[in-house]
Amino acid sequence: MDKAVCVARLRIEAGGMARALLDSIEPDNRPTPGWLRVECTANGNVLECIVEVEGCGDPRRVLSLRNTVDDLMQSVKAALSALDNTVSPQG
Repeated sequence: MDKAVCVARLRIEAGGMARALLDSIEPDNRPTPGWLRVECTANGNVLECIVEVEGCGDPRRVLSLRNTVDDLMQSVKAALSALDNTVSPQG
């Protein structure tokens, strides 16, 4: 199998919501295939996620990396929207 590894790193400045964001998206990160790793951490005001794909010489694996990043960003967007509504409800 191809040993090449592709990595995407996302850094999201989240103000005081980095930990809440992490807690919101973490269930979406499990389980993954053995060749795909998603690791997110909250450090201060920053949510950082690393997506790593082994065997990225295969175009399908590169597409999986892109799709995983897209899914992760959609989860972050939804979580930010939900958290924003709980902090300052619209009414």
